[in-house]
Amino acid sequence: MTMKTTNNILVAVVSVLAFSTVICGGESSPSRRIPEGALIPEFQAVDITGKPFACTRSSGKTLILAFLSSQQKNSQKAVEDIFRVLSSIPPDRLTSLQVAFVLQNVDNKEFIASIQKETPSIVHVLDDDQYNIWGKFGVIATPTILISNSQGKVLCVKPGHTYDFAQVVKSRLFQALEIPYDVNPNDTPTVRTVANSTMSARAKRHLQMAKLLSRKSKVSSAIEQAQIAYEIDPNSPEVALDLGELLCRAGQAQKAIKLVSSLSSQSDRDKARINLIMGWAKRQLGQLKEAEKYLLEGIQQDPMLPRLYFELGRIYQKRNDSENAMQAYFQALQLIYREE
Repeated sequence: MTMKTTNNILVAVVSVLAFSTVICGGESSPSRRIPEGALIPEFQAVDITGKPFACTRSSGKTLILAFLSSQQKNSQKAVEDIFRVLSSIPPDRLTSLQVAFVLQNVDNKEFIASIQKETPSIVHVLDDDQYNIWGKFGVIATPTILISNSQGKVLCVKPGHTYDFAQVVKSRLFQALEIPYDVNPNDTPTVRTVANSTMSARAKRHLQMAKLLSRKSKVSSAIEQAQIAYEIDPNSPEVALDLGELLCRAGQAQKAIKLVSSLSSQSDRDKARINLIMGWAKRQLGQLKEAEKYLLEGIQQDPMLPRLYFELGRIYQKRNDSENAMQAYFQALQLIYREE
């Protein structure tokens, strides 16, 4: 039996024992993981630096509890995603938030050091080696993230680190903090999971989320997901090209040009998409002659891309060349209907 299997069994056994102890003591406690919509159990603790931490329904603060294992890579990934989400919150709203990382153990000094290196002041690291806090919330799996609002109502309980982890945490946290965000929290877990943890698969998970958001016209959020995918796998032409097209949709022409200008690809489809992005961006910058050159070259490489003709039509329309504009738009429409 491996050490990992032994640890998982130990977590399960201790959690069950914790429930039994509380019930025998006459207190009301859940016999399973706390559900969304429930009120958070209250508790007090001291973090590993000696600072007090209180989880109370009357605090008026939004709460993130992250149940982690210092021996697990997915827990490390969860911490990184949480820090990324926290960095996107306006500084004046951080005072309305408290965060606690609840650890099974704190023996992994490297893991603890990596947390403390980037930890904002609102984050507490709690050593729960007796599984008292785990038992209160009915948590067994690591990582598990819980988010509650300022009234102590649980908005989200997410076990595991999957493709949509960061998006779910951000959307629920922004909901709790009443920060405007263009992603409905109920829309975040709808993309099919890619079932492996390689660098390429991780990037594809974020790219899938970007495509979903793009179809819902959530372009800024789609760009955010595509940029994460690009950071994970900057050598993927698919990721760079999808991000480039999203940047063009958002009118960020200079960024799009910078992204794809040094991109090399072997397939005609990818070469055509590079020329599409360059032509699209140049058209946005008013450089119509250069834009036309890129788009016509793209059509030679792959005449089946509708957006090439659409962008070409916009150039002709800008020049008041109605006949060529109509022909280009008509060709784009034909290809779109053929795809459908």
